[in-house]
Amino acid sequence: MNITVQKYGGSSVENKEKLELICNKIINERKNSNVVVVVSAQGKTTNNLISKAENYTSLKSYDIDKRNLDFLLATGEMQSASLLALMLNAKGHKAICLTGFQAGIITSCEYGNAKIIDIVTSNITKYLEDDYIVIVTGFQGVDKLGNITTLGRGGSDLSAVALSAALNAKKCEIFSDIDGIYSADPKIITNAKLLDNISFDEMLEASSAGAKVLHNRSVNLAKKYNIKICAKSTFKNSKGSKVEKRIKEDLDIHFITKKDDVSKICIVGPMMLSNREAISKIFKIASEENIEIYMISFSELAINIIVDTQKSQNFMTKLHENLIEKN
Repeated sequence: MNITVQKYGGSSVENKEKLELICNKIINERKNSNVVVVVSAQGKTTNNLISKAENYTSLKSYDIDKRNLDFLLATGEMQSASLLALMLNAKGHKAICLTGFQAGIITSCEYGNAKIIDIVTSNITKYLEDDYIVIVTGFQGVDKLGNITTLGRGGSDLSAVALSAALNAKKCEIFSDIDGIYSADPKIITNAKLLDNISFDEMLEASSAGAKVLHNRSVNLAKKYNIKICAKSTFKNSKGSKVEKRIKEDLDIHFITKKDDVSKICIVGPMMLSNREAISKIFKIASEENIEIYMISFSELAINIIVDTQKSQNFMTKLHENLIEKN
């Protein structure tokens, strides 16, 4: 089956006018292939839902029960998917919206940062065979007990790439509000160049270092299954940028980026470089709290860790609790 997977980010689906534009893109693509669409929540919906949860509980998001928070956050993508399906129906096209569970996306039980462990595609392929446009909620899945899980920020990219691999899709297109992948953030560097293509490894490094075009986990998965990604604009007819396996050898510099809103946590004590117990505890806590460590360095007297500023206070509290208070 000839399948195209298209993913539309939050800025692409934030209002009726933009959804109208997306409908036209989907209908146009439908002339050549079956289409599976992955959508994010509209605009700042996810941030607003987190703020709402904090307001109703008087807790910070990292202190709120993660299972119940995932249940709430998953509603953002459901709204986008249902509205898009309704609009396509009104235009005379058969469209069906599916949650992560209905799309067969099976994940681990790590609420807030779940890992995809399998995709059962039978429900999606059944609708494709019946000539439906299938719209899937990004960013979410279901664990083996039937609990709704979310994949972490940027998880809709991951949903799209994973579905492309599971469905053996011919194309995986990631749409956003920029033309493609630039050599630097064009909002900062006005002379940034639009790249025709970039290798999986380069994009993975850039995404991990702060480039916001593609989620680093989605690039890692694309590399594993050799899924070519085309990052392009929702609002312009540009050819975009391809992320793919590259064999050509060159010494060209392709990308410069920076990561904002990060903090350094320094853990000080004697013989830190050799303290395997402390190192093990650090990574265990990071895993339990769904905290991504962007960089770690060691000396004999200190371990320095770079994490998101938003999560740094919680991480620091947990580290103090386990490395100092319990000793």
